[in-house]
Amino acid sequence: MMSYSIIDNLINTEPHILTDLNIEVDPEELIERIRTGTKKSDTLLATARDTLKKINNIWNPGITYRWFPFTQSETEPGKSTVQSSPPVILDLGHSANFVKAASHVLVAAYSAGNEIEEATRKTSGNQTPLISFLHDLIGLLVLEKTGKIINTLAEQKASELGWGVSPFLSPGSVHGWKLEEQVKICSLLPLSKINISIGDDAVLSPFKSLSCMIGIGTGYTSTRVGTTCQVCSKNNDCEMK
Repeated sequence: MMSYSIIDNLINTEPHILTDLNIEVDPEELIERIRTGTKKSDTLLATARDTLKKINNIWNPGITYRWFPFTQSETEPGKSTVQSSPPVILDLGHSANFVKAASHVLVAAYSAGNEIEEATRKTSGNQTPLISFLHDLIGLLVLEKTGKIINTLAEQKASELGWGVSPFLSPGSVHGWKLEEQVKICSLLPLSKINISIGDDAVLSPFKSLSCMIGIGTGYTSTRVGTTCQVCSKNNDCEMK
């Protein structure tokens, strides 16, 4: 087993910024995400392809992330500490179960950028609800693909150390970890470097932005970042997976 002095040398806790990301959306990916109760019409498919063509690659996604040592409280269930300077105490609630085996965490924030939202606003007087819906769907695809880069970063670091990875955790989206905790996570990151801001209500702007945490450690068996879907009552019939 590696000593922690060696591990500390392998894990750089300085903030990292990733921009100029090559995120592409294929027309067939967009069409696959369009859920209708009936067969997709030729008009719908043509509109989807044309909408994507008009705004293709206007997005400007960005990522900021940092690694931190991580500990859980032995006396206060759900309480965990990101060993920053000063330390940040998180109240993960039930979600603390997903990072019980974590000795380090990847803390990150990322965004699809504001360009798609701006494009929607600028043409809002001339477009149909369908075009607005397609813009929104394209933005979600860009955000999802950007998030996969973060998953890969966690998986690669865990692989270097011979460790495993936790599921992907995000404030407000998993049971027990309240949205208000997003303020604590984001205090660890230089959000302005990727043009993200956080409001008093703990909501990020642009709208298609997320913060997250992924744990790594010797106690994990998975080498791929998964989700917390297994604890959700809608797991079997969810349309968001």
